[in-house]
Amino acid sequence: MADRVNDSRGPDQVCLAAKRAEMDALFGRLNISLSYMEGMFPNDSVLSFSYRAARGEYCIYIRKNIDEQTYAVCDLREKGRILYNHFTCPKPQKKQFDSFFRENMPIIFFRLPEDKNLNQRMGLYSTYIYERFVGISQAMEVNSKLFNDDWPNIRALLEKNTGNNVRKQEYLSYPKEDWPQGLDWMTYLILLCGNMRWTLDQIGSCDGNKIKTGDISAYNNELRCESRIKEVHETRKTIVDGHGTDGSERVRRGRTTQITGTSVLHSVSECDNFDQFVNILRERGVIDKQRRIFTDMLYNTNRNKFNSGIFIPRRRRVIDKNPAELCILLDVSGSVPVAFLKRIVRTIIQAEGFFNKEKSRLVCWSDSLCSDTPLNELEKLTAGGGTILASGIEYCKKYLNENSSFFIVSDFQDDIGAWISAAKNINTRKTAVGYAGPGPRVKLSEWFSRAGSNADSHRAEVTLKDFSAVFDMVLLNPPGVLD
Repeated sequence: MADRVNDSRGPDQVCLAAKRAEMDALFGRLNISLSYMEGMFPNDSVLSFSYRAARGEYCIYIRKNIDEQTYAVCDLREKGRILYNHFTCPKPQKKQFDSFFRENMPIIFFRLPEDKNLNQRMGLYSTYIYERFVGISQAMEVNSKLFNDDWPNIRALLEKNTGNNVRKQEYLSYPKEDWPQGLDWMTYLILLCGNMRWTLDQIGSCDGNKIKTGDISAYNNELRCESRIKEVHETRKTIVDGHGTDGSERVRRGRTTQITGTSVLHSVSECDNFDQFVNILRERGVIDKQRRIFTDMLYNTNRNKFNSGIFIPRRRRVIDKNPAELCILLDVSGSVPVAFLKRIVRTIIQAEGFFNKEKSRLVCWSDSLCSDTPLNELEKLTAGGGTILASGIEYCKKYLNENSSFFIVSDFQDDIGAWISAAKNINTRKTAVGYAGPGPRVKLSEWFSRAGSNADSHRAEVTLKDFSAVFDMVLLNPPGVLD
């Protein structure tokens, strides 16, 4: 994250810098991790937004083509939303609002767009108005708690940068003069509902303060734009650079994704060196085990009202990591270089300590069994022969259980379709590791299209999509010659 605050600014900016520093220190004490979405995105209608990426991890997007001071305001605004827990809207509250919406139809009816199916679309309009009310009430909490003294200047900055943004009021809303300051957003939402006419004026068009279908469409477009920006950011963190199954579909590392025509797609990774493969062995050498329910008394203090002494406990599952029992089926046929086999054995030894060494097995296979050795008794390897690994998969099934993780290491010069048939009923995590060989780096899709069954006209072609529906895929693509 590049901090955009420096010492050459005016008094108002120094004040903002001090607030940001104070906020960052608080996030450090709360052990909250923040990351920023870098780069310019095509749609500049979104000024800023944030989302929860994982427990205790949040991402912030701020439009880059704005001045430094407005950037600082948006940064504080999004950090305030994170601090005040604006990412959980209670479902009972939404149900209460639906009832409130229908009870106040005489006030709301004349603000709704003309619609032949108005009765059928009441749920849509209720959701739209509720989300706009929530956005305004959350802005009121942030503005009154963070910008109370500087609000006139802050408002001028935001007015300049929000333009015709349909959600402009969510940035500019400030508690009315006769309203108390520093309340939580749910209390402000109650006040907004009690001042229905004034609140509807804030979200209606200038033409008689009437809500139009175009307003709803523009609002939904902004939400979709935020989703696209979020998707781009998440993909950049996980995508295998420059590689896809056909150039248009994305193949991601380390997470489940969806590709047309498959119900499940396992992770697809590429290793430029053996150190990266060591990390994969370590990652998949542990099994998640749900052990117990843990009650955390300090997880949520009175709905994040940090000035209160009332505790609301939070129960969560504690997941222990147990060493897995690896079963590695190693292709030792004549097409696999002996130097590669020795390097794989050294890599397995390097990753020890992250799996159960006594119960893990290394099965060396060509067209039949060559050796079957516990990983704590690794000695020399016997190489040479043909390649029929499907029978090796059947042989390894006796070692596979709920605590196991299964690896196949091969150059894929075999009937890959038979691998899929043999492994479909294995319920443990299955990882197929391919060896691209020394020389120039190749793309995963190009390498796979030349591998095994795909290079044999007498066998049915297997696509990377079909293979990834059964196996996790790792391509070892080290440059140069193996040492």
